[in-house]
Amino acid sequence: MKRKSTPEQMRALFEKSGFRLRDAEYSAFWKYYLLLREHEDEDLTRLRNFEDIIIKHFIDSAYVTELIELPPSLLDIGTGAGFPGIPLKILKPDLRLILSEGRKRRVSFLSTVIDELALQDASLYPHMVSEHSFFDVAGVITRALEPVDKTLSRIAHFLPERGTVIFMKGPGADEELSALSEEIRSTFSLTEDIPYTLPNTAYDRRLLIFRKTSPERRVLYRILRDQKETIGHPIISGQNKTYRDIRKLVDVDGIRKHRKAIIAGRKQIVEMTRDFPDRCEALIIYDGYSENDKEINDALSDFSQRKSLYLLKKQLYNDIDTFKTKDPLLIARIPDIPEWDGSLARGCNLLIPFQDPNNVGAVIRSAVGFGVSRIILLREAAHPFHPRAIRSSGGAVFRAPLSAGPGIVEITGPDMRADIFTLDQRGVNIDSIIFPEQFLLLPGIEGPGLPEPLRANAIAIPIADSIESLNAAVATSIALYLWRRSASEDR
Repeated sequence: MKRKSTPEQMRALFEKSGFRLRDAEYSAFWKYYLLLREHEDEDLTRLRNFEDIIIKHFIDSAYVTELIELPPSLLDIGTGAGFPGIPLKILKPDLRLILSEGRKRRVSFLSTVIDELALQDASLYPHMVSEHSFFDVAGVITRALEPVDKTLSRIAHFLPERGTVIFMKGPGADEELSALSEEIRSTFSLTEDIPYTLPNTAYDRRLLIFRKTSPERRVLYRILRDQKETIGHPIISGQNKTYRDIRKLVDVDGIRKHRKAIIAGRKQIVEMTRDFPDRCEALIIYDGYSENDKEINDALSDFSQRKSLYLLKKQLYNDIDTFKTKDPLLIARIPDIPEWDGSLARGCNLLIPFQDPNNVGAVIRSAVGFGVSRIILLREAAHPFHPRAIRSSGGAVFRAPLSAGPGIVEITGPDMRADIFTLDQRGVNIDSIIFPEQFLLLPGIEGPGLPEPLRANAIAIPIADSIESLNAAVATSIALYLWRRSASEDR
């Protein structure tokens, strides 16, 4: 009759290997052993003998803690029935552990083990780790038979600089080390090579410790077959309601109606999410997008957690990426633009008549930069939150003191204000102008310039005779600079 194994026999094997565990740890290991026995017909492990399981699975896994200090968080790749991850978690309860295993029976078993052993901060990744996977961990450990080079290639994109990779190998690992590719050698460094024999056994082992030397981390965002595993909301049809609403924001009518805009440009997106988080509604990327910038990945992760990251099929994304950036696009709520009441703020009050969104954005950027107190958009002006205006403003439109003004015809009416300066190449040299404490500045519309009545109080920026005129936004920016300089000199 086969003798029944006991917890005392397990304790004796641990102690023979130099371990003196707490009763709670012995209890957890014994419960783990019983679960392995209960599910042994599910192809969890090739080992069946009691001593083999305790020594070659439990003690071998646990012995890592005698040789090195573990990082605070670990991904166990190809964990199988939970080795070495579960034993390490039993001994190091503060360890944050992710168990990666793609075979369904083993995943089900691991879930049972986590529940039965009440392991806190232990989770499952029920897939093979690949270029689609991303983990926020300080280290990786594996006992899998896969070559070292292949494992390092699979984890290089998510492991942080100085991240630890622990390989539990047999004594004959030299061939794997000599086969490391040049790319892997430039990304990882072998820092420790520790041969050892489990005490009181003939079981020879080898621990290889690598450190990542490159700071690059790259996340790949894909629409996966299992959409629950996709990072973000996948959108694959142009008939999707969310997509149709996003598509409307490419045009001014949609921007006005929905009071939202599409913001392109990595720098602007980082600044918007940092400075105006309450206005930021969603981020949009495409299937196959990859990113290695920490700030952008942090933003993508944040929007994903808020359920407002959208992952579009490439063609759908291309239709809204009007600048062909191939970068994330941000959906943001735009501020209200109050009607101008006709009053003047201190200093320059800028009137903008430009019909080109690029000029509107560029001059708003200059106006904010030079400290203009009030920016009045005439009725003729392009919408300041047109995608091109936002882009040329560098995001300054969200910081600008905007007001909605009348049409240029109303300014040239019989009650035309005396406190208005206009920019016209036939005007007086701007160098001779003393700007009052409060005034309006009106540049001409691109092409036609200014209506005749407004030229009576025009000022000009001197340029070479060979050039007919400056770009309207450039001329306005120069005028604002000269006003700002003269105001500073008067203080």
